[in-house]
Parts: sequence; C-alpha cells; structure tokens
Amino acid sequence: MSEPTGEAVGASGTRQAGPADTAPAAAGSPGDSGADQASQNGTHRDGPSPSQASPSQASTARPGLRERAAGLARRHWLFALVLAGAVALRAVVMLGFPPIIWFHDSYSYLQTAVSHHSSSVRPAGYPLFLLVLKPLHSFVVVALAQHLMGLGVGVAIYALLRKRGLPAWAATLVALPVLYDAYQVQLEQMVMSDVLFMLVLTLALVILCWRDKIGPVAAAVAGLLIGYATVIRSVGLPLIVLAAVCLLVRRPGWRPLVALVVAALIPIGIYEAGYKSQHGQYAMTQSSGIFLYGRVQTFATCPAIKPPPSLRVLCDPRPPAERPIATEYIWANNPLDKLAPHYGFFTPQINSLAQQYAERAILAQPFSYLRVVARDTLRSFFWTRTLAYDPKTDVSYLFAHPSYIGSYRPWHDLHLYQPGLGQTRSVEPFSGFLIGYQRYVYLRGTLLGLILLLGLVGVVARWRRWGGAALLPWLVTVMLLVGPVATSGFSYRYELAVVPFACLAGGLAAAQLRGSGRARPALGWPAKVSGKLRRGRPVEQE
Repeated sequence: MSEPTGEAVGASGTRQAGPADTAPAAAGSPGDSGADQASQNGTHRDGPSPSQASPSQASTARPGLRERAAGLARRHWLFALVLAGAVALRAVVMLGFPPIIWFHDSYSYLQTAVSHHSSSVRPAGYPLFLLVLKPLHSFVVVALAQHLMGLGVGVAIYALLRKRGLPAWAATLVALPVLYDAYQVQLEQMVMSDVLFMLVLTLALVILCWRDKIGPVAAAVAGLLIGYATVIRSVGLPLIVLAAVCLLVRRPGWRPLVALVVAALIPIGIYEAGYKSQHGQYAMTQSSGIFLYGRVQTFATCPAIKPPPSLRVLCDPRPPAERPIATEYIWANNPLDKLAPHYGFFTPQINSLAQQYAERAILAQPFSYLRVVARDTLRSFFWTRTLAYDPKTDVSYLFAHPSYIGSYRPWHDLHLYQPGLGQTRSVEPFSGFLIGYQRYVYLRGTLLGLILLLGLVGVVARWRRWGGAALLPWLVTVMLLVGPVATSGFSYRYELAVVPFACLAGGLAAAQLRGSGRARPALGWPAKVSGKLRRGRPVEQE
C-alpha cells in the first residue's frame, strides 16, 4: 500500500487540498491582516503577498466581522428570530407599565441602596446593583437593565445547549419559557432581586457545564458568581456545597475545587465583614429563624412541642387551621409582636428565639413538617395559577393590578433615586395587550414538572458518569424549589426563579440522551469476542 502524500484527486481529476496544504495555511492565517496593511503601505513582509497566496491559504484566512456575523445569522437564524420577538415583547412591557412596577419588598431594597445601610431582613446584593445605577436617576434604566438580564439568561441557555450538541430548534425550544413567559417579563419590570439572581446563577452553571473538564480559572469565576448569588438571595448559600460536590465527582483535580470554594466565599466574607461593621456581628441577615418560625406555625402546637419557659411567649393559641399561611404569618398579627411591635423583631436575640422554637417544632412534629412542605411544593406543578392560596401577594404578579405607592412608603428615598415619585402607570393599548397575554402565555406548573422529569431521566441514564452535565442544574432546581418552601413558604415568585435552571437540566438531559442513542462500538464481552475473531485469535471462555 502506498503512503499518503497529503493530496487527493477528485472525481473530475483536479487536485484537492489535503492535510499537507492546509496545515501551513492555518499556521500563517493570523498574519494575513498584517500583510494586507503592509501591502497598502507599499512594502511587503517575507513570504507571498495576499495576491500571490495559494487558493488554500486564501480560503483559510480569518473572516472579518461582517462575515462572522453573517455566519452566525445563518447558523442561528431560528433563535435570532425568537430573540427578536422577545425583545419586542419587553419593549411592549416597558411602554405599557412605565417607569417600573413595585412590590412590597421593593422599598426595602431601595432604602438599602440609598442609605448604604444593610438590611437585617434581606441581603444587600440587589441593592448594590441599584446603587451602581443610582447616578443615572432613572427607574426606566433599572427596568431596561433587568430586561437585558432576562434576555441574557435565554441566550446563555441556548449557547450552552448548542455547545453540548443539542440541535438549534431544540435549544431554541428550551429557551422559550425564559424569553416569553408573561410572569417572567413582568418580574423583569419589577424592583425585585430575582432576575439578577437568575442571571448570575445561570452564568455560573453555564461555566461549570460548558466542558467536562474545567480549569481553576473558570472554576474561580463560577465560584465568585455563586458567592454573589448568595449575597443577592441567601437561599443560594447551600449551592456552594452542591457545586463543590458535583465538581468533585468529575475528578477535576484539587486546584479547580479549591478555586471554586475559595472564590465563592470571598463575596460572602466581604459582605459579612461589612454587615458586622453596621450590626455588630458576622451574619448576612437576622431573619432566617423568624421566617422558619412562620413556616412551622402552619402546624406547630405547644402541647406537642413542650417548649421551655423562655420560648412559651412564641406559642400561638389559635388552631393551625385558623392561622395565616406561612409566607404571611410573620407580617400578620402573631406572638412576635409581644416582643417587638411594628416589625421590630428582626434582631439577633428574637431571631435566635424563633430559630430555637422552629427547630423544636420540627423535631417534635417531623411528619407534620414534611406534610406541609410536600403539600406546598406540589403547588408548583399545578396546571393553572390561582389567587386562592395567597391573594394579598399573588395579585402583585399580575399586569392587571400594578401596585400603587402609598403615602406611608419612603417617598424621600424614591425622590433621591429619581426625581419624581416613579408611580407605575398603565398605558393603553400596550397594557391591555399584556393583561390578555398573561392569561395564556406562561409556563404551566405541570410542564415544569415534565421538564424536571426529563432532567431526572437524563441524570439516571448517565449514572455511570454521576449524571453527566445535567446533574448540577437538576439538583440546583430541586434545591431552589424545595428550599424556600421548607424554610419560609410557597410563592409563585420562588417557582419562577427555578425555571432557567430547570430548562438547563432538561436541555442537557436531552443532549445526553441524544448522544447516548447514537451508534457506538459494542462494549463488554461482545466487543472482546468480535475483536479476537477479526484478528484470528482463539476466544477463551469467560
């Protein structure tokens, strides 16, 4: 057999470029632009000028910006059309409800951003974002930035799934819930931390799942993002352990693992040091025990708990069925008011007492605790949304009922951030279109459950590789879905925050299943038998 010569002859008899031709051209392509500039100046560098370059060298020249943009458009035209529609939808939202939509918690975030004093109720990661935009003195800019974040989440999902081998149409389909969900775009128009949390954590997961092997620099960047996500919403704290464990099973070496953990602790450490300078102790908030207290009061009874005298003041004499739901309990009349009225109970001492009471309730009535957590978690998978469970809060997630800034709100801080009050306005015909759009276009809870099921199937199918790339986003989705319900209560806003990670898990699972369904060489003893038969060797009985 003759040795390969690096050139091939086509069917027409013409010579075609082979490896021997293309290798030098690829190596010399970075200098093409310099050669062009030199020829324009009347000089030339060593080697052939662009006009004398061989066809193979010309064909491997680095394309310009216009050519690359055209190539991207050809490869991703379907997603580009979908993204353009998502941009138009967000433009309608900004025109329909200017300058921004308010929620109960919005004013607390704004006060923290204006006063530079961290809240004892919520972390200040989102107020830091508001502080960065404060010099522009515009709530419209805040809304625009958050809409760009929502679009960025969709683009990141699509990019990762294409990188992992999912077809363009499938990757586009997976990104649709983030780009077109009516409640998602309404949340982007609202002064709330959730969209920033989604973006930061999505970017972290995309970095960790981009390749099977991850280096220390990429792991450190992902760790910083997870740490900042924790400063935005404290529910992200367990994600550090979760990401470290999922990285550990991939056996990347000790450097990426250490880089991830150390980098994640940096934003948290800086924040807690700043919190101590203002509040006197290292912490992120003084509310975790109080929120958990509200969670357990949906089932806790003091005869079953038998609390010590120091905790009996927290007993509620009302039957559990007559008490407010978990997310509303601490904001309604409750025993905490005896210790500090007017929501003044977010202190280290009261938070510690509430934490002790809640832990005793869980230990004394574990099955009751599991029952209420399971019941409220299942609400995430109902087909339709209703206002029956929490009408006071859920009505704020509707375009039809934008919140009005009452006279008791911090008007001074509102004026400092933007001249004028920033009262939400409903502008027709855009607002009317959005009200109708929201009735029908959103991710149904049942579909969210099916996406999670697809992710689980993909994880199980790759059990020999610890679930593959889908494991981490799937576990993050489950943790962020169950965690808030277990520690605070159910809210549709908490459900909406897990959609990007569920889409990542489902899309990666689909890519894994698609890859595993392709034809592969036989494994195990059949491969050994067939190999030995081909080589003419005897086959031993195993």
